[in-house]
Amino acid sequence: MESIPLLRDMLILLGISVPLSIGLARLGLPTIVGFFVSGMIIGPQGFGLVTETETVEVLAHIGIVLLLFTIGLEFSVKRMLGIKREVMLGGGLQIGLTTLFVWLFMTLAGQSFEVALLLGFIVSMSSSAIVFKLLADRGDLRSAHGNLSVGILLFQDISIVWMVMVIQGIAGEGGLSGASVVRDLGIAALAIFAIMATTSYIVPRLFNEVVKLRNREVFILTIVLVCLGTAWASSLVGLSLAMGAFIAGLVISESEYSHQIVAEVLPFKDTFSSLFFVSIGMLLELNFFISNLLLLCLLTMGILLVKTVVLVLAGRILRYPLRLSIIVGLNLAQIGEFSFILIKMGEGFGFLPHDLYQLILAVSIITMALTPFIFNWSAGVANFLGRRLGTRVATGEAVPHTHLTDHVIIVGYGLNGRNLARVLKETGIEHLVVDINVERVQRAREEGHKAYFGDASHPEILKRMGVEKARVIVVGITDPVATRRAVKASRDLNPTISIIVRTHYLDEVEDLYRLGATQVIPEEFETSVEIFARVLKEYRVPGNIIQNQIDLVRQEGYAMFRSPSLSVERLARLASILETSVMDTYYVERGSRADGKTLGELDIRRRTGGATVMAVIRKGKAVTNPHGDFKVQAGDLLVLLGSHLELNNAIKILKEDGTGGKGGEEHFWGRGE
Repeated sequence: MESIPLLRDMLILLGISVPLSIGLARLGLPTIVGFFVSGMIIGPQGFGLVTETETVEVLAHIGIVLLLFTIGLEFSVKRMLGIKREVMLGGGLQIGLTTLFVWLFMTLAGQSFEVALLLGFIVSMSSSAIVFKLLADRGDLRSAHGNLSVGILLFQDISIVWMVMVIQGIAGEGGLSGASVVRDLGIAALAIFAIMATTSYIVPRLFNEVVKLRNREVFILTIVLVCLGTAWASSLVGLSLAMGAFIAGLVISESEYSHQIVAEVLPFKDTFSSLFFVSIGMLLELNFFISNLLLLCLLTMGILLVKTVVLVLAGRILRYPLRLSIIVGLNLAQIGEFSFILIKMGEGFGFLPHDLYQLILAVSIITMALTPFIFNWSAGVANFLGRRLGTRVATGEAVPHTHLTDHVIIVGYGLNGRNLARVLKETGIEHLVVDINVERVQRAREEGHKAYFGDASHPEILKRMGVEKARVIVVGITDPVATRRAVKASRDLNPTISIIVRTHYLDEVEDLYRLGATQVIPEEFETSVEIFARVLKEYRVPGNIIQNQIDLVRQEGYAMFRSPSLSVERLARLASILETSVMDTYYVERGSRADGKTLGELDIRRRTGGATVMAVIRKGKAVTNPHGDFKVQAGDLLVLLGSHLELNNAIKILKEDGTGGKGGEEHFWGRGE
């Protein structure tokens, strides 16, 4: 009988982790806790149910490679340059200050320089795997605190390269030297540049050829080849596999196929990255964990506190509001997955004795397991601490009291804010811009607008922007908490002001109206309006009827999207509108079916069930009630009368080419797939 040990181990792993994760999820606990507990149970330090631990670890590393590959896909070079301040300054401050604090503490506790530095590196890393997923699930990746979080995480992911080099240099025979570190970092930078340049030239051309085959299997294999191939090439020059995969994803992110690649990789990434968390749990000794529970709790609290304080300090130096800095500090307070690379290196080089190894391993797992809970609490804690620690917002500059009246206040200089400010400038309407992003404020000033740095959720900032004398305030930021506070403060300060708010989701609309918003425009709703408007347009529904439907939906306060179906009366009214006879026009192009044919040959009335050509406009002159022997020519404009359905059929007939063909577009993977 054939026996495959890995298959047996995988069945045990899945058989325990899946039910356990389901049970914990029903209790409101995150699935990651289930993965950690499963690893502790089945691992060699638990009940020893899994024997092929090394193979499981290999699969787990593939998960991290795929994770960083998808992260690279979702972040273009342009996006990274857009948050370069958060990446370089925010990430540099966080890594440097955290490492310094931990190194000082461990040195005072009697540890050697090497061990203290290693522990500083380990504690300074946060979990990209967990934080990116939580931010994406909440739609906060592009929010203000999301930008800062992403910037710091990207810097950490890049920093793992030189951290590994430093530890290897310390462990080497010659010890650590500044010249060797600089040399190794220079080689790494050249290697990254060479890999990016090579893949930027080869990969797009490779995918262009593969897509022409219209074969999904080859497309998926090419994705795997590019991801693992770049990771392997990176490992040859001393970089991590994950860094190579991130570079590959970053290169492909500029490709038109990036979204399709993400869709294909996602199932594999989720499966293998789950194995990573299980494999980490397998390293932990259950007896050690239980016997040192109190010490572990104290160390966990200390690490969470130190990292939060450092991150808040970094956020404030970057001139982020205190509340957002606290949110980022809490969300990134855990120890990350790349720390486990350093932990295993430390054990292998003899820097970490058994007890210290298990201690830092257990604390890392606990902080990661607590992260989803901390995410849920962070906004509430930040609001509480923001109120307790001070009522004045430090803006970093003296925001003057404006002397404008009847003006528009634009909160947030993103895409919507820029477009609005441009239109107001062109029409001569006085306006002010306020944003918490220094670079956006600078950009607004360069484009000729009065712009100030400040947190518009604070009443004092709104007063300085003249909210009591303003006619309109437009809140277009991605932070839902700050949006609510800005709306309430604006309404309290000026009961007559018109407050227009942009929000992400429909379920936030009622709360914002309760707080005093005049108009709320949810992106989710506007997208749905655009979709149904375009669908109706494809079916030749006249523009005035489409606009009527949009107005009805808005007037009814989005009731169409809250109830599973429209009322019978509403449906009847819609049907009566669409069945009414309407008019449409059709321009005859050269080579179309109508070109050179008589109206009798086209026989539109019989073939459509009633549509009639009421007039033909040729060279600016109208021929009304044309007879059947009237010959249509290219350039004619046909005026059609009929019902919605009849006009739709008439347009189909007229669009056919001379051979009766209609043309069409094939699926990405080829016809029929």
